[in-house]
Amino acid sequence: MDFLKKLMRRVLNKVLRIFKSVYFKIFEARVECNICGWQDFHFISDGWHPNSICPNCYSQVRQRLFIGILQNLKEFNINTILKNKRILHFAPDKGLVKIIKSYAKFYETADLLAEGYSYSDINFNMDMTNMKDIKDNEYDCVIAFDVLEHIPNHLDAIKEANRILKKGGYCIFTVPQKDGLENTIEDLTITDPKERERLFGQWDHWRIYGSDFKQMIADKGFDVHVLDEKIIDKKIVKKNVLFPPILSKHPLATNYRKVYFGVKK
Repeated sequence: MDFLKKLMRRVLNKVLRIFKSVYFKIFEARVECNICGWQDFHFISDGWHPNSICPNCYSQVRQRLFIGILQNLKEFNINTILKNKRILHFAPDKGLVKIIKSYAKFYETADLLAEGYSYSDINFNMDMTNMKDIKDNEYDCVIAFDVLEHIPNHLDAIKEANRILKKGGYCIFTVPQKDGLENTIEDLTITDPKERERLFGQWDHWRIYGSDFKQMIADKGFDVHVLDEKIIDKKIVKKNVLFPPILSKHPLATNYRKVYFGVKK
């Protein structure tokens, strides 16, 4: 019976995909993923935000916002940030890998392997706070989306990103930020997973960031630009879901996503 249920589910999903592909050739889709091109009536939900996850590549708001910025801004565009660049991508977001790799001259990935997570095609198994295998001024761009909150000494990670970047190179970060929070809340003495989840939103987070994150990056030798969906046409924001369609009521939710571009001085 279980086999028949799974088979039936696969058949129905395939039929639905075919129906949608035909339907959206005739009628305009309500939403479209700017990473994989998936079109739909709406996206699927996660535990934080309804209708915010692409059902095909599973991209979230932060990844699509990053691509939306590169597609729509003159200063921070694909040619400036990605094309023919040497790029190091931490905890690579699956949906982004194909896009970034297609533009980069040299593309490598890195992560610190931990129990409970799956990894594939990682070039470096290393601590972001001690990238001893990488020379100074090696890369044009370092990308780390929602990584720093997992690192106890995150300021050392930003410092290391500066070291391995060429002058004028970019660090590009996103972090979870509580709505309206000015100063980052951190307590490294808290090791209980449940307490960390209660205070910081997830069991393996060490902090919840405030708007002072910009200054943290600046203090490590970067000119920092904080970009969000407001700089992009509202129709594009809605179509590509670059902002949560429904704001989360969770007190620790990151409703207002920002992408931080730091330029090495």
